[in-house]
Amino acid sequence: MKRRELLKMSAAAGGLVAMPAVLRAANAVELTVVHGSPNKHVISAGGVEPWMNKLKELVGDAVSYNYFPAGQLANLKGLMNAVQTGVADAVPVPIGYVSDKMPLNGVSTLPGLGSSARTNIDTYAAAIQTPELMGEFEENGIVPIWNMAYPPYQLFSSKGAIRSLAEFEGRVIRSAGGSMNLAIESLGAAPAEISASDIYVAMERGTVNATLSAFSSVKGYGVQELSDAASTNGSFGTFTNVFSIRQEKWDTIPAEIQDAIMEAGKFTEQHVGDLMDSDTETLGKEFSELGMDLYEFPTEELDKINGALESVHDSWVERLAGRGLPAEAALEKYRKAAKQA
Repeated sequence: MKRRELLKMSAAAGGLVAMPAVLRAANAVELTVVHGSPNKHVISAGGVEPWMNKLKELVGDAVSYNYFPAGQLANLKGLMNAVQTGVADAVPVPIGYVSDKMPLNGVSTLPGLGSSARTNIDTYAAAIQTPELMGEFEENGIVPIWNMAYPPYQLFSSKGAIRSLAEFEGRVIRSAGGSMNLAIESLGAAPAEISASDIYVAMERGTVNATLSAFSSVKGYGVQELSDAASTNGSFGTFTNVFSIRQEKWDTIPAEIQDAIMEAGKFTEQHVGDLMDSDTETLGKEFSELGMDLYEFPTEELDKINGALESVHDSWVERLAGRGLPAEAALEKYRKAAKQA
């Protein structure tokens, strides 16, 4: 059953708390939940675990978990394979790392399409119901439950502040791949595709001297320890994760529990969005006290930077349209959702 159809049933989820104990026991569901992020990272502490707790609150013993966090069963880039092969029942799929399987969903990571975590999450939640994006979940045999989109990415540097478009020239900046490569290249810098779990080592060794990231994600990997400067008013795109359940597993779950799963997902989107937006301010103060230079791009330079980033949308559409994919339609519908978020 598709997510857009399931959302119509979410109003019934409020009654699940009172579900008879006998019914809960008779329809007990066991879920193997896997993710690849550190235990204190916002994906874990702010997303996956609050979802698990909320679902338990809704249905009690109707669900149980086999929980394998922090890469115990699969690292970040292996999560899609883990859920498709049955190693896991549910994982947060990192969209930037599955561009080969879900290229159109990469629209959610493009720069300039949201001003906060909440707006980015709300936009993606609406856009994911379109045929272009939902179709990729169906093709990969997974059901999207909730999404997590960071606030607009900022530039964190280990070699001092980059305050102008010209200063990007010659810098090597860590990228999650996909549209982030296009963004970095549009600024005149060189992207280096490195998974989030390896950013610290890459910066420590000098493989890269900057990264595009969100404050809450930087904290999760300890990257603030190596960064001496960070922008606060950029909009370099974002990174998205979609917590998904394998379709074959989903089809075995009773309808009442499916309703609760989706209801817990709606709760999680609101919770993690508010958390990350709050973290941007509080962590900014924390990083500043550690000696990090937090700065705003001057208006004139910000206009130049945003102007350069505008080309990313066209490049993204051109690249995917060349593969016969409806990228222009996906982007148009995403922009529409962003305006309504």
